[in-house]
Amino acid sequence: MKSRFLTSIPAGVAAAAVLTAGQALHATDPNRAPLAPSERTAVLALLDAVDAVQQGRVAADESVRWESHVLKSSVMTAYVPFEMSLDTLPTALKSGALYVRAVTRPRPPQVAEQHSEVRAWIQGGAATATRLGDSVYMPQGGMPIGGPAMTSGKRNISVPGESAVKLRAIEQDTENQRAEDARKARKERDASLFPFEEYYFFDGKASRAAGPRRIARALALPRGEYELYVALLDRGHIKDAKPVVVSRTVTVPDFWNDELRLSSVILTNDVRILKAPFAEEARIEHPYAFGLAEPAIRLAREFSTGDVLSIVYQICNYGAPDADLSADYSFYRMDNGPRKYFNGTKPQPLGDDDLPTPSLLGTQAFAMQSVPLAAFPPGRYELEITVHDRLTRAIAKTVAGFSVR
Repeated sequence: MKSRFLTSIPAGVAAAAVLTAGQALHATDPNRAPLAPSERTAVLALLDAVDAVQQGRVAADESVRWESHVLKSSVMTAYVPFEMSLDTLPTALKSGALYVRAVTRPRPPQVAEQHSEVRAWIQGGAATATRLGDSVYMPQGGMPIGGPAMTSGKRNISVPGESAVKLRAIEQDTENQRAEDARKARKERDASLFPFEEYYFFDGKASRAAGPRRIARALALPRGEYELYVALLDRGHIKDAKPVVVSRTVTVPDFWNDELRLSSVILTNDVRILKAPFAEEARIEHPYAFGLAEPAIRLAREFSTGDVLSIVYQICNYGAPDADLSADYSFYRMDNGPRKYFNGTKPQPLGDDDLPTPSLLGTQAFAMQSVPLAAFPPGRYELEITVHDRLTRAIAKTVAGFSVR
């Protein structure tokens, strides 16, 4: 079947999104309140369950669907949001407990084994737990909403143009300076401790209020490779139900070496427009909310031919001022044997008028493209994004897989 060439129609621009590491609402207070007995029992059960999986004594649960992404954030720290489904869990999680841990891979040569600050604090071996909760939300920022609309030979789909007003870069000087001050004030990380760990309590009933049951959080990590563990249990069923532990390898590239790089790609068919950014206390539960936009995460990366695929990602370390970027989006069929080119867009140009002003953290901006899937036969596909920086003569690529049903 002859593939069709997709033509882009500029209907929006890329907007600023400087991601600053925040703080957990309950985690970084050196005088954090002691846990209630049931909470203490729950957290220790989660710690034991993750230890068992980390040490290879128990296998991680592979039935739970979840998705994670890696984005450039504050100085030397990436922002790693994740979202997971609760629908396949054996219990209803009416009183949920969640524990998140990142373990350095390979093991740091100067330490025998990384250990838990949470366990030391709960068991009385540490007076405070001030390193916990380095990042669980983003500051208010801008993200492209709608982006360039796309047309194909069979169908025209226009993304609402009224959202273009919200696409303009929101200056982040105050947030950037705050991130720099926090970086200078933060004590040097102890390599013998897990680079990130935190626990959370949540109401499972609220997650069932509408649609699929989900939970989402985020963490901050410096460059490197990590094993990410997420454990869940119901505090009301500690004695008769085992915690569920999922695991995934996460790689944080060096976003801070001035090389042109692209972040993880978020694929969605729904970018929610918010009337106002979430308040600070609510942002911990909405790690994918970027300013006035919140992409709905598709855990299975499955779409239908009636969907419009929205592609959201960051371009980092591009040349500026006089920026001159060009983004190409190519789609490949992955059903049988080697991948085969299916179709692609015309180059998407991005210049100074489309990109945010360089900040203390360098240059990074969200870019977005929208593609109707009406011309895509059911099957598996791979999207390849290639960004050319004519100012620095650099090229960066990234890929993301998805399926159409």
